[in-house]
Amino acid sequence: MTDMDSILSIVENPTRRRILQAVVREPHYPLQLSKELGISQQAVVKNLALMEREGLVESYRESSNRGPNRILYKPSSEFSITIDMRDSMFEMRMVYSGERAGETNRTKTHEEERLEEVRAKISSIDRQIAEFDRRRSEMVRERNDLINSFLDCTYLDGLDYEHREILYGMLNRPNWSTEEISKSLGFNEAAVSHMIDDLLECMGRSDTYDERQGD
Repeated sequence: MTDMDSILSIVENPTRRRILQAVVREPHYPLQLSKELGISQQAVVKNLALMEREGLVESYRESSNRGPNRILYKPSSEFSITIDMRDSMFEMRMVYSGERAGETNRTKTHEEERLEEVRAKISSIDRQIAEFDRRRSEMVRERNDLINSFLDCTYLDGLDYEHREILYGMLNRPNWSTEEISKSLGFNEAAVSHMIDDLLECMGRSDTYDERQGD
């Protein structure tokens, strides 16, 4: 909302006052105002644009059966200005309701209350989903860090492709049994068990090598 000085500078203009008097009664489109008020359409559009920038009116589109969509204007604020000029007194006050015209003290319908209630619940769910997504992203990153950290500390160069594939399967499917890993890779279960033993032995050699390097 604009300040009092800006409002006074707007309404001091007779043309803008006439436009405001019309749009507060009901929404108008520029050509309609031009015809009703006897003002050029260019002047109407120019003044409406100024008043919209200053927050006195707002525009919206409405379909028309007679042609293209119309842009209508309606008031976007309510306020009162009082001026007291007396002996030893000059006071100007502005009271702004903060509500749009036509909505003051209006009781919401049952349908509006239902809509607001549903929207509030959806908004709450959306916030929870966003939090879940954020937490999931953190957990996926933590999971990958664990796998990469383990692989970085494990000597893999001595392992063939099948052994490494089993290791990746064990890390990425930690709840799977040897039988389930075997089926998913199309390997014989006994062979997988032997390769897991090979992996453990290789890891043991890696630990021994690291310990020697530390000495």
